[in-house]
Amino acid sequence: MDHNIKILIGIDVSKDKQDICIKNNNGNVLKRLKIKNTKKDLDKLYTIVDKLKANAGENTDAFFGMEATRIYCFPLYSALKRDGCLVKLFNPIQTDGYRKMEIRKTKTDSIDSAIIADMLLYHEPPVSTVFDNLAIYQLRELCRVRQRNVEKRTKCKIQLIRNLDLVWPGYKSVMKRK
Repeated sequence: MDHNIKILIGIDVSKDKQDICIKNNNGNVLKRLKIKNTKKDLDKLYTIVDKLKANAGENTDAFFGMEATRIYCFPLYSALKRDGCLVKLFNPIQTDGYRKMEIRKTKTDSIDSAIIADMLLYHEPPVSTVFDNLAIYQLRELCRVRQRNVEKRTKCKIQLIRNLDLVWPGYKSVMKRK
């Protein structure tokens, strides 16, 4: 049996802020807080985690968990990995399934952060998720943005031709298509 003390940090990631729930091995909430996406607030989180680790004893490990929420999780994930933290990314389908097992099926950011901390404790081994190459994930997102823009451009062209046909049926004899 593992006797190391664990501090489990569940993070609900959004565009502008993170809701954080910090729990111990017993599932007790040690601290709840919200931080913005700034270095100053990340340092504030590190300070709180370091104090909790110091109070818990020398064999204390801290594990961070968060949902892989599109592009919004990557800046925080990258910062935590850069700073040597153990970070576990969860598929949103997993967290949604775990939330549905709860008696109260409410969804708020603070509840989601507590659910992620519980998932670190009960349902997933607290091991770090490894991206072999973060640049590949960023490139994938860039390709998706390009694809969406190409589809929008195509829809705009179709709409323009439809509108021209409606108000100026003979426009093709005057304008050449390139």
